[in-house]
Amino acid sequence: MERNLGKAFHWCQKAVDSGDIEAMYGFALCYYNEEGTEKDLEKAFYWYQKAAESGNVKAMYDLAFHYYNGEKIEKDLEKAFYWYQEAANSGDIEAMRVLALQYYNGEGTERDFEKAFYWSFYWYQEAANSGDIEAMRVLALQYYNGEGTERDFEKAFYWSQLNAKNNYEVLEWIPYSKLSSINYYDKGGFGEIYKAIWSDGPIDGWNFDKQQWNRWNFNQVMRLLSKYLIIHQV
Repeated sequence: MERNLGKAFHWCQKAVDSGDIEAMYGFALCYYNEEGTEKDLEKAFYWYQKAAESGNVKAMYDLAFHYYNGEKIEKDLEKAFYWYQEAANSGDIEAMRVLALQYYNGEGTERDFEKAFYWSFYWYQEAANSGDIEAMRVLALQYYNGEGTERDFEKAFYWSQLNAKNNYEVLEWIPYSKLSSINYYDKGGFGEIYKAIWSDGPIDGWNFDKQQWNRWNFNQVMRLLSKYLIIHQV
């Protein structure tokens, strides 16, 4: 079926007249991309604004993007910050990333490292859950240092282990599920030391009296976690 942008624009206009918020965003795109109508940036940004104010998250992000980059509109970092914040609060992951940068660099708002780490934590968490190796590394550091979230050594170890790949084989070799109660222990040669219960550890030897394998099953001093994170910290 042949695409008829003129008809699409017509029906989009009907939907806009009925107060359809998604159609408002579509209307903005039509004017911006010259689809079914003449290009009109003034009308495009009018409808971006209307859609964003009505709660359309995609419109919030696009409006912020244009203000941030000064693309087809006068650059305005304060307005960009406002709309990125609205989009981030509405769950837009990419907006969280840019918002973290704005807080970190003091763009459109006062510099605030605490809020920068807060928003970057959510973005890195989403990226790490999607398999991003670099995000796993940063997320491990954020849990380890308590940046943007509460300090959590078990989660720091978990993400370090997933990130390890071939960089530090021993972290991969110890199954995370075999470790429990990772807690602060003391200061040591590698910095802070942690201990954990390593259940079902490696075979140490045969117990002739019990006729079974002896396994290392004790409070393991977790130098590994500290060493790994220190080595891979930028």
